[in-house]
Amino acid sequence: MKYDCDVAVIGAGPAGSRTARDIARHGFKVLLIEEHQKVGIPSHCSGLISPRTWDLGEIGGDPIVINRLRGAYVHTGTEEAALGGGPAVQALAIDRIRWDELLAEQAYEAGVEPRRARFLTAERENGAFRIATQTDGKETTLRARLLIGADGAHSRVARSQGMGWPTEGVNALGIEGRLRTPREDFVHVFVGSKLAPGWFGWIIPLGSGKVRAGIGCYGWERPLNCYHRLLDAFPQIFGGIEVERMYGGPIPTSFAPRSYGWGTLLVGDAAGQVKPFSGGGIYTALVAAGLCAETAIAALEADDLSPQFLSRYEDAWKEAIGKELRRSLHIRRFGLSLSDSDVDRIVRALRHKRLTRIAEQLGDIDYPSRSLLGIARALPALAPLGRIALRRPAAFWHLAKAGLARG
Repeated sequence: MKYDCDVAVIGAGPAGSRTARDIARHGFKVLLIEEHQKVGIPSHCSGLISPRTWDLGEIGGDPIVINRLRGAYVHTGTEEAALGGGPAVQALAIDRIRWDELLAEQAYEAGVEPRRARFLTAERENGAFRIATQTDGKETTLRARLLIGADGAHSRVARSQGMGWPTEGVNALGIEGRLRTPREDFVHVFVGSKLAPGWFGWIIPLGSGKVRAGIGCYGWERPLNCYHRLLDAFPQIFGGIEVERMYGGPIPTSFAPRSYGWGTLLVGDAAGQVKPFSGGGIYTALVAAGLCAETAIAALEADDLSPQFLSRYEDAWKEAIGKELRRSLHIRRFGLSLSDSDVDRIVRALRHKRLTRIAEQLGDIDYPSRSLLGIARALPALAPLGRIALRRPAAFWHLAKAGLARG
């Protein structure tokens, strides 16, 4: 049979572009299919990454780092704590649109062929896929040996192959605008069930009075309602905010049922490879993309696209990042089991004098469980964690599963 390509990658975000690039570098013909006119637009991400993630991106000296963040203010309705603030850079605020463009350009330079089209469905045909797409209302088809879904939390690829979506998630609202903050190297985090049920709010300073802000919530609560409550609760912080753009979308907080099927692999949000504690998915997507490409290359070389062969991909990414994601999920569920008064007690405890130094040494937005485990072991002031957990069996169970319970 004649194929249009060896691999069709759906979605030109970081996961898709990196996967496509690595496969093409091994001499296979790869199509990178993106439905939007321009890669990275519209952006639905706060664009906050770790220095480690920056290195993984292999961007080089392109000036897309907008701001460097060194600490965080944590707010509840009644309490506040400051973490970090030393010389070490804990996170980078980047131009997310340009980041996506540059990762896609890496793929094109490796020989990947770009195609603007909307993925509709894919059917197995004589040991390959017959893929239906649409561009400007016109439907076309192409044939590929392997199909990779990097098309987000509500992946059409996953749906077309009956693979299912992540079962847990939150809805988030993001805002770009102008707002003066007390420190331009500190993010603000807002927690509490009355403020952001099941998630949190945030402000990320970009410098020169520009910010990215937002809020997420779990269940049926509308993020826009939560955002207005946040404004009302913190007029001293949000007063005078000028909104320039709003955007939103789902954030998966659990794995997809499977990240592989016959001739199919899922990567990034489509596979639920997102940090449940923070919603960050760029670092995990880049790690998983490399492993996805390795499995795809091996399967194409062996001419074995069976689920049995492709399952090695899920084994690999869960070995690399699965433990941290599971721990992060239990930290999240521990937080969900707390009352607002419990959260107040914990934030109050975070004001302990030793915490700033410990947070500076252990702060890691890619591996939050490591940071929290180190803090819990080192800081007697966090004894409220244990007392709260003992009063709430469900909380204790999640704390223990995350490795944070102290014995």
